[in-house]
Amino acid sequence: MQTLDLAKRFLGLATFNVLLSVIFTAVVLDPFLCVSVSPGQFGCHDNMVTTWPGTWLFIGYFTFLIAGVLGAFGWAGLYYLGANLRGKTEVNNLLSRAHLIFFEVGVLGAAAVMAAVGYVGGGVMATGGGAAVAAESIALNIFPPLSNDPASLFNDMPPIIEAVFIVMALLGALVGVLNYISSKSTGAV
Repeated sequence: MQTLDLAKRFLGLATFNVLLSVIFTAVVLDPFLCVSVSPGQFGCHDNMVTTWPGTWLFIGYFTFLIAGVLGAFGWAGLYYLGANLRGKTEVNNLLSRAHLIFFEVGVLGAAAVMAAVGYVGGGVMATGGGAAVAAESIALNIFPPLSNDPASLFNDMPPIIEAVFIVMALLGALVGVLNYISSKSTGAV
């Protein structure tokens, strides 16, 4: 695959992520979700900005903006500059596809799970629930437990799913670095 083609794909991915961030921003600004409104307005007892676990909504949001949007633009720039300044015009096709897929699925999934934890748990807190009810709501409503044993690793699934997505994003970054290092000039054998 040509390095400039991969740079264009990452540029397209970055544009897609910008569009997703506009949608996420519109959701965050809805006052009835109690994300950033003052307590007592719109039926909100509290807001998600200052109350755990609602802060995870913003952590996921900013993670997506930084890693998903700026990261995709960064990868596009790296491959573009590698082709134009270093003459590295060919990259491995399999590594390039793996890089794109692992990067986007990992970043989008990790940010989405963080935001879901903040939205579900923060929604409970913002409407008058307590921390224990919010924690139970998160554990049961986002990803149902695979085990009923409280000592089991699979009793609380959101952290497990979050870890899988983070590992996938890190694997995407590692594959990207390996792909960039192993890129070749057109005339190289």
